[in-house]
Amino acid sequence: MSVASTASGSVRLPLFRGHGVIAVATIYAGLAVTVVLPLAAVLFQAVVADEGLSFAKIREVFSSPSIVDATVNTVVVSALAVVLAGSVGVTLAWLVARSNMPLKRVFDPLNMIPFYLSSVVGALSWQVIAAPRTGMANTWLEPLLGYAPFNIYSVWGIAFVLGLFYAPYVYLFTLGSLQSMDAALEEAARMSGASKLQTAVRVTLPLSAPAILSACILVFVTSAGIFGVPLVLGVPGRVHTLSTLIYRYIAEYPSDFAAAAILSSALFLFTVALTALQMALLRGRRFTTVTGKGYRPRTVDLGAWRWVGAGINALYLLFVIVPFLALLLVSLQDAWTGSFEWARLTLANYHQVLFVDVTAKRGLMNSLVISTVGATLAVAVSLLLALVLQRTRLPARQGIVWLSMLPVTVPGIVLGFGFLVAFVSTPLYGTLWLIMLAYIVHYLPTGLRNTESLVQAISRELDESARMSGATWWEAMTRVVVPLVAPGMVSIWLLLFVTFIREVSASMMLFTYGTETMSIALIRIMEYEPYGVSGAFGVLQTLLLLGCVALIRQLSSARQSSQAA
Repeated sequence: MSVASTASGSVRLPLFRGHGVIAVATIYAGLAVTVVLPLAAVLFQAVVADEGLSFAKIREVFSSPSIVDATVNTVVVSALAVVLAGSVGVTLAWLVARSNMPLKRVFDPLNMIPFYLSSVVGALSWQVIAAPRTGMANTWLEPLLGYAPFNIYSVWGIAFVLGLFYAPYVYLFTLGSLQSMDAALEEAARMSGASKLQTAVRVTLPLSAPAILSACILVFVTSAGIFGVPLVLGVPGRVHTLSTLIYRYIAEYPSDFAAAAILSSALFLFTVALTALQMALLRGRRFTTVTGKGYRPRTVDLGAWRWVGAGINALYLLFVIVPFLALLLVSLQDAWTGSFEWARLTLANYHQVLFVDVTAKRGLMNSLVISTVGATLAVAVSLLLALVLQRTRLPARQGIVWLSMLPVTVPGIVLGFGFLVAFVSTPLYGTLWLIMLAYIVHYLPTGLRNTESLVQAISRELDESARMSGATWWEAMTRVVVPLVAPGMVSIWLLLFVTFIREVSASMMLFTYGTETMSIALIRIMEYEPYGVSGAFGVLQTLLLLGCVALIRQLSSARQSSQAA
């Protein structure tokens, strides 16, 4: 097939009328089975019972006091998490990007640590700190105050942990916006008599409004659908959210699939509505942050206050790191009494989870298999879709984009339930392959977005030159584009590997005996083992994740150095 040339001399990629139609049909069929079918199964289950339409069941579910309470708890937890994550994330981003705060290069990577860690381990860590009776802080303060001041088993406790763990989302979104902002806009405000604080509040932050708004809506949606933290911190205090109620309807006997489907549908439609609201709020609004090639963001001299800024950043890291250190202390005790005792020092808990506890060993091996194979398949699928979307003129590509990005609006617990309903009667049910498939679908938007950015960064002239030299489209992609994006794909693979290791929501709906992942194994260990054993397993999972994060940063630094050279 010849390559058509445009009037400007550039090369247009062919339409692939033969193989292209087959390729598009295959992609749509795959997305229909893995994305559309599970969601359609949930919606269908919500309104259809054995005897026909069951709208009466919908009214019954939403009139239940427990569901009303769970809905209120979900909204309150999500809103409080947004307030905390937004306040912390925006403050830290401004300090790192636009101030002369000392130790910025040290703080910047450390601020992202919660982004990579398991929220279930984080909840367990704060349980060690602030549980009403056995929490370390309460055992220290109760003799002085006469009462235990902290109760992590509450709406406030759940929101606090979620806010700490989701602050990096807001930080990352806001940091990129602030680093690409034209300093001339702020200089104009300063020349007009505005103070540093007024400039930051009236100019800098409003210009970053799209990024901040997007991050806050993302935090709200994610908090509304998260499962692990409400399970660990909410259930002991009888504080249920919609996600824990969905799981309870499935796990308790007899199971109520109709009620679970109704709640799942409501949660899904709620997240879709918020995502649509985000797009509507940002559509048509113009926020000029970069006005020319000569811009360069300038830092604000805080004077003596720069050390206060460093203290604020260090305080956030303290709230992140200290609970994990407390978990480490618990893992080294043969029995936890609320405080560390040298006489109880032991490594038996690590021996238990590494060599004795069957659930722990199985969870570790299953997660390694799912994460290794699943991340590889996810990267391959993301790269193929990115090449189709960015390097062809195949028809109906926009539909592929919409279907591929649809899982970003679906909470993990809802997607897991959808896969359960859709595949419960197939040979896939009860296997690691189904859990792996749910992971790949859930995080397909993450892989595709990052891969598309890599492909877009490669000049089209390179593969078009190969095409003009006689190479087929496939040869041009595999010999030119793929080798150039390969270093970046390694980082994406590691990111997905880390994400799969700490995933809990979807697997909680799909696991059976023998297919427990690390997060599921940790939750089960917390049910029948003492604090020390679950603490040891949580520490091992955290070390594994931090090792992967360090490798990601090392590979990214090496790639940036090679590009600079």
